[in-house]
Parts: sequence; structure tokens; C-alpha cells
Amino acid sequence: MKYFKLEHKINELKTFAEHGLKDVKICGLSSLDDIFNLKKGYPIFIGGAPFSGKTEFAFEIMLNTSILYGWKHFIYCGEGGNVEHIYHELLHKYIGKPYKYCEEKDKVSAEYFISEHFVIANHDIDFSVKEFYDTVLEAEKEFNIKFDTTLFDPFNDIKEDLKSFGNREDKFLADALKQVRISSKNNNRIDILINHIADVRTVTDDSGNRYMPPALPNEWAGGRTWWRRAFTMILVYRPPIFLKDISGMPYAENESHIIIQKSKPKGIGKIGKASIFWDWKKNRYYCYKEIQKLYSCETLEQYKPQSEAISNYQLDNPF
Repeated sequence: MKYFKLEHKINELKTFAEHGLKDVKICGLSSLDDIFNLKKGYPIFIGGAPFSGKTEFAFEIMLNTSILYGWKHFIYCGEGGNVEHIYHELLHKYIGKPYKYCEEKDKVSAEYFISEHFVIANHDIDFSVKEFYDTVLEAEKEFNIKFDTTLFDPFNDIKEDLKSFGNREDKFLADALKQVRISSKNNNRIDILINHIADVRTVTDDSGNRYMPPALPNEWAGGRTWWRRAFTMILVYRPPIFLKDISGMPYAENESHIIIQKSKPKGIGKIGKASIFWDWKKNRYYCYKEIQKLYSCETLEQYKPQSEAISNYQLDNPF
């Protein structure tokens, strides 16, 4: 239908009023729980400077959702090396150590898990937005699976058809991002795009150190069109180690800031910032919650003393 009166959607309205959004999922990094959650049907845009960890963060979230929920993913990663290099990266993340140093039984287990949950596109092929999502549907039909997320990284690898838009890149971009939004909704999927930032003016601190501050939402490559079209908009930023946090401590060398610059639909997150930390040996991120170090998919409850866990249970269940 092209339009609806209230009575056409009254049942859906009453269900939403009673229960709110359904099936909102945590991303597996505990420090982000208060500001960032996942909801199928809505795309996610991730931006950042080169070498900020955009792809690594996306892979982390995708692997977490496979471990936690069994989600399956279709990936285009044009800057991640050959297809086998990308699979090697995923295997390292899943096992927690380099693939070649693993025992054979661990290799076989990891290979099975990654094969069950990830399909990687041939990035030697040029895709338009439509062609990419058509390829996703082809893979679903061939392998008899349903993808829960897709990733296109980086967005500037998308084929541009500027002639159809009067050679205006902003018009092309607005249409392309709308297609992504429609794809997520129609397929009940999270379609993830990774984008670079534009040139951000450097600043100089009191000691003469020059650095780039976090890009504002309108400073992504392509300008404010991303800001306008986005549902969830995430900036990955690596703070310089000569800067200090609000407690006066210098930022860690392996620290990244996950900055939520836009959060929709209402109820899945909020604008804010949280820190995560890179463990190069495990090829995984960790974070801190109430001073407890937590790797992906770990929760604070796993580390609470048994007596405290029993006490909390009794408080929640007094009878």
C-alpha cells in the first residue's frame, strides 16, 4: 500500500505501545550497552580516519553476534586483502591466537564456525548498491541461508552512476543511502556501511602537539548527507596518547573511542562515547565495566563472587 490510516495498523500499534521495540540486541562489548544496541531492519553507518579501526570494529560486532545469537553475515571488504586474508582475520579473532599456531582440532572447529556464519564477496567485482544486495540474495538462495547483516567496506568502492543524477554526487549519495535503508527494512537485516571522514582541521595543544580531533557528523566524506540519512551513525576514533581523559590520565596506546553521533530508532541507544581497547595477540577488543576487564561476549555477572550473585538473586526474588 502507498498509505495507511490508523485502523490499518491498530494491532501493530497496540503491540508496540505495550512492548516497545522487540529483539533489541547488545553488541557484545559491555562498555557500549548503554549507548549502542542492535535492531534488525535498520542500517548502521561507521566512519573514521584511516587506521582508526573501522573494519576491525565491524568484524568484532559481527563475530560477537554470531557467537551470541548465531547471526550470519555477508561481507564486501575491498581494503582487507584477498578473500583468504579476510577469512584468516576472522579465524584469528574467533580462536584468539594466530591460526597457524593452533592444534588441528581447534582449526577444524574454527573453520566450521566461520564457514557457517560468514560469506565474503569477490571484491574484484564492481558493485552498485542494487547489484551488491542482489548478490546477497543470490548467495542466500544458493547456500539456503538468511543473512542477518551485510557489510560494505569501504563505501567509496560502490559504482557511481552520476549521469542519472545530473552529475551531482550529493544526489547520487542521497539515493544510494536511501536504497540501503530500504534494503535493511525489506530484508529485516542490518546493512552496515563503512565510510572515511573528510579532511578535519588539525588543532595544536599547549605543548605544540598537532592532532586531528574527532570528526563531526557533517565531516564525513560525502558531507552532511550521511548525517541526514543515518539511523545509527558511529565514529571510531583513536585518541592521541599525549592527550588526557577527564580524570587526568593519558589515553592508552591501544584505546579507541566509539562515538555514537546519531541513534535511531528511539530506544536502541543514545548519543555518547565509550572506550574499547585492542588486544593484538587475541585480535579482539576488551573494555572495562566497574573496573572489571571484559573481553567481547563477557559480562560482569561472570566475574561476580558466588555470594554476591546469590544475594542479588534473593533481592530479585524475595519470595
